[in-house]
Amino acid sequence: MSITCGIDWAEAHHDVAVSDEHGRILARRRIGADLGLQRAPRAARRALRRTGHCPGRDRDGKNLLVTALQHAGFDVYASNPRAGPVTGYATGRPGRSPTQATQPCLAGILRTDRHLHRPLPQIIEEALGIKAAARQHQEAIWALHQTISRLRAVLLEFYPQALVAFPKLKHHAAMAALAAAPTPDAGMRLSKRKIISLLRGCGRRNDPVLVDQIHRDLRTAALRQPEPVEAALGVTVSGLIEIITAMLRTVAALEKHLTSTFAEHSLAPVLPSAPGLGPILASRVLAEIGDDPERFSSANGLCAFAGTAPGDPSRSLPLCQGT
Repeated sequence: MSITCGIDWAEAHHDVAVSDEHGRILARRRIGADLGLQRAPRAARRALRRTGHCPGRDRDGKNLLVTALQHAGFDVYASNPRAGPVTGYATGRPGRSPTQATQPCLAGILRTDRHLHRPLPQIIEEALGIKAAARQHQEAIWALHQTISRLRAVLLEFYPQALVAFPKLKHHAAMAALAAAPTPDAGMRLSKRKIISLLRGCGRRNDPVLVDQIHRDLRTAALRQPEPVEAALGVTVSGLIEIITAMLRTVAALEKHLTSTFAEHSLAPVLPSAPGLGPILASRVLAEIGDDPERFSSANGLCAFAGTAPGDPSRSLPLCQGT
């Protein structure tokens, strides 16, 4: 008898459903995130031992339960319950919530359409560390850019002179000057000697033209907010600058760790040989594709997975297809 197991994971618990080859539900149970499969139905444990197949809703294998299943030697198939036929099945059953229908649907997908899904790759621990560092580095950069955009929006509300003086807020000179003068009044009181000191403190050379330009821009007349509003927004600017400074240090630390870790991987001499790939981008490629040489049977399969396969507008189909 062929048995499939569907697991719908969440933050505090996991919902497990086991079905046979005819789609009948043999068992279902909600297990805690701390105990994993120890409290799963015995039918689920037997199914995992017997078949080694477990479809989960995790898209990229970051969930602890998915990681534990992979380390135990099981093949894990990822499926998104909110996409395609899963949503229709989960929401089209009267009297049942989508959560109640998700696990049987996941098990059914693996039972009928296993050939259309790719199991999560088996990646060595060194590559898993590179994958974690690469994704955290990328997410840290995204968060940094979002915070800088928020700082720009706040400055537009009451301090447009700062954006004229420092069009690139990410630069250390901009961070240092705005930390010393977070309000228009403080910017007007900023002397040339103080600006020179701030530029030297962040490693910039003594450029009289730059100093004059910053001093002139910060003193440019502009519309003003009431004084209480400027004081409140000035506190916000100071806080955002402290956050951005800490985030810049975090991004630099992650980049240093990622570069040193990637240099120890066996594919370090290979991936950067591709045009345009340095250590950071090569690490991201390794994180998304993995280091399993058996994962793709052809170059076309890798192109299709990466979404870089060229298309034919007349057929609306990719030219590169493969597994």
